[in-house]
Amino acid sequence: MDAFAGKIIEGIASLAVEEFRFIWNLKADQERMKRITTSIKAALLDAEAKATNNQISNWLEELKEVLYDADDLLDDFSTEALRSKTIKEMKTLFSWKNKMAYAHKMGRKMKEIRKRLDDIANDRHVLQLRDCSIEPPVSYRGRRQTYSFVGEDEVFGRQKEKLLLKSYLLGNNSVTSNLSVIPIVGIGGLGKTTLAQLVCNDKAVRNYFELIMWVCVSDEFDIRRIAQKMIRHNNNKDCEVEEVQQELRKKIERKKYLLVLDDVWSEDRELWLQLNSLLMEGAKGSMVIVTTRNQKVAKIMGTEPPLFLKGMDVETSWKLFCRVAFDQEKEPNDLELVAIGRDIVKKCSGVPLAIRTIGSLLYSRNLGRSDWIYFRDVEFSKIDPQKDEIFAILKLSYDHLPSPLKNCFSYCSLFPKGFMFEKNTLIQLWVAEGFIRTTDDIRSAEDIGHEYFMNLLSMSLFEAATTNDCGDVTAYKMHDLIHDLSLLVVGREYAVVGEKEVNVGKKTRYLSYNIPLFSAATLSSYLLNGDKLRTFHVPRQPIHSSRDLVFSFGSLISLRCLRVLTLRALDITVIPKGIEELKHLRYIDLQGNVNIQSLPSEITSLYNLQTLKLSNCSNLKELPADINKMMSLRHLELDSCVSLTCMPPGLEQLTGLQTLTLFVLGHGSKLSLSELSGLNNLRGKLKIKGLNSLRGIAASVESAKVLLQKPHLQELELQWQWQCEEETISLVSDPLFNRGFKSTIQQEEDGLKDEVILEGLQPHQSIKRLVINGFCGKKLPDWIGNLTELKVLEINNCDGLTSLPEGLRNLKSLQRLCIYSCSQLEESCARNHGDEWNKISHIPKVLILPLPPSLLKYIN
Repeated sequence: MDAFAGKIIEGIASLAVEEFRFIWNLKADQERMKRITTSIKAALLDAEAKATNNQISNWLEELKEVLYDADDLLDDFSTEALRSKTIKEMKTLFSWKNKMAYAHKMGRKMKEIRKRLDDIANDRHVLQLRDCSIEPPVSYRGRRQTYSFVGEDEVFGRQKEKLLLKSYLLGNNSVTSNLSVIPIVGIGGLGKTTLAQLVCNDKAVRNYFELIMWVCVSDEFDIRRIAQKMIRHNNNKDCEVEEVQQELRKKIERKKYLLVLDDVWSEDRELWLQLNSLLMEGAKGSMVIVTTRNQKVAKIMGTEPPLFLKGMDVETSWKLFCRVAFDQEKEPNDLELVAIGRDIVKKCSGVPLAIRTIGSLLYSRNLGRSDWIYFRDVEFSKIDPQKDEIFAILKLSYDHLPSPLKNCFSYCSLFPKGFMFEKNTLIQLWVAEGFIRTTDDIRSAEDIGHEYFMNLLSMSLFEAATTNDCGDVTAYKMHDLIHDLSLLVVGREYAVVGEKEVNVGKKTRYLSYNIPLFSAATLSSYLLNGDKLRTFHVPRQPIHSSRDLVFSFGSLISLRCLRVLTLRALDITVIPKGIEELKHLRYIDLQGNVNIQSLPSEITSLYNLQTLKLSNCSNLKELPADINKMMSLRHLELDSCVSLTCMPPGLEQLTGLQTLTLFVLGHGSKLSLSELSGLNNLRGKLKIKGLNSLRGIAASVESAKVLLQKPHLQELELQWQWQCEEETISLVSDPLFNRGFKSTIQQEEDGLKDEVILEGLQPHQSIKRLVINGFCGKKLPDWIGNLTELKVLEINNCDGLTSLPEGLRNLKSLQRLCIYSCSQLEESCARNHGDEWNKISHIPKVLILPLPPSLLKYIN
């Protein structure tokens, strides 16, 4: 809350009083509120340390409420100031009569909040709360990232268990049934999931089974969802249970497979028997690994003796602790510090998660010997041995987080167990909620958010889960115990609607609607008292989305304090014009709503909007024409918007834009690449589509070099074909695919123009992934040899291409080269000799195919 109070002080100080000089006595109220809030903030650390006292706990709750209301009020002021700046003059916004009404309303609200703050400040003295030193800013101690899921070098003390589990999987040749089930049982944090991952990644295991599947089950044993995850079904498509089951049977039929059902809790034997009957379609020798904390689950599901995990021995525990707690990742020479550390390790009872978390905490805070002694003798003495000691140890890690990180960690409670967090998305949410405090104009809020995230990761509060072709981690998850901790530490302002009944009241600010059956009536009942909600999440697609959901969108329009709105894959067809009433909105996620064809022009009146996610809205045909009014927009995600035929003019005015995943050059459009010239803050990935439309102005493209000044871009895709994927699929069996019916002369002319265009599309040398699709030239530009950080290069549908650039020999970082549907290049490279092959022979992974793997299935 210290961070939140700091934000309010900054907001009060930055209030543009001159913009609202017609509000009586505003300047005096501003100064008074600033003094009061500063005084209260000074006592916050002491109050939070004494929060077990009911009176102080109630005082903190009251303070939290008034700070939220103060933040809403300040945001009202800043929104009107931003609106007036956009419209240029305040007089065009307000008539004199409206000015007076606005002045009366806002002045009254300001005085009400000031009075509430006065009362809280007075109570502070009654409660004898003392001033404490200001909490130090968040800092990140750079070190290697440790991920619990990676190779064997990161896993301690489980070799015996791994060999035993492998012997079950590979040595059971006498098995007569189609399916064997091996449970791994142990308390939370022992490494059940890590052991299963380690075995699944073993080379011998991967060679033995034809198919390996992984499903995180957690609290809800939903057969449809489990089957969908097994077949990696497109969750945006609403399929009947029978259809999903048929697809599952087809996938595993007569195949020897390994399935991991991770974190199973359900003791419903009937549900297991239903799933078990589906799994019997595989070949003899198919295996299921079940990880669970519950021995009864193991008894219900297991066909083999359970593997019971125990805590690690003392020396292995110490080895792991040294790895995460000390510089150089080894035992220090300070014998007294070693003795203290060993005492701390004993308290962790051999549980790897507890050891990692506490060791990471001690490392991250850069504590001295006296601090370690205090931690051992005082902090650990607070743990009640009659309760869950491991969980209490994990909570110590939370208690020692800086206030801004506590907000960010608590926010993760809104997502279900096993949820895959995309780092950039999570940071965008934190920024939208106001959790990120910027201290200067040099670093963006996203950069600071990255620092926050890396702190949480370094303290083992997140784990890496998946990586991309470039080797970068793309998704993270929370250990189940850590997720339980996030649910424990949140206050009444958080509510998760799930299987259990929750009360959404006036104090609820963050709401996650996480139930399998979605209906407008149910939703409306939860929103009756939610007029102060700041967040409304639907974090995963419901099994059945209600047909009257569009109607229920109206109930969301009444939530005037919303900052975040996440409505993924809910069959939404129309966004109501009334969305402009949600003036506080910073973040809208409409991904996967395939029936949306356009957005109302009113959405451009959301002057605070920072993030707009429209990926997989496959029928979206256009963006609002006056999108340039959205001056706060920083992230515009348009992946797989295959029906989008052009971009609106004025994009170059959105100079704060950091994410633009798709830029479409439509036929006949006056839009050119110059719209990208001022967007030098772009990061992540960018796909430019329809480059063939630039052939008439190829020379101007070559001279503009619009991509060279974008050092933060990581992935770049350059596409000449602009038809949608469905059209491409219908053409792949046509012998004239990608050649059309053009004359040889026209093809040569197009090829020369494409070479000029590609020369002008040189990116910054920091690019990591480059895709060239549909290029008609004979040679690639020399600048490819200067991309010193390039890890992945894909060349698709370039039939005219006859050679690769010489500079490929010098790209030591290049890990993967994929050449698809490039007939002349395939022939010269596939001989495994000659000059073209010599250019690429050093690359670890080279893939040369007549068609991309995603399209091979469409031809016989």
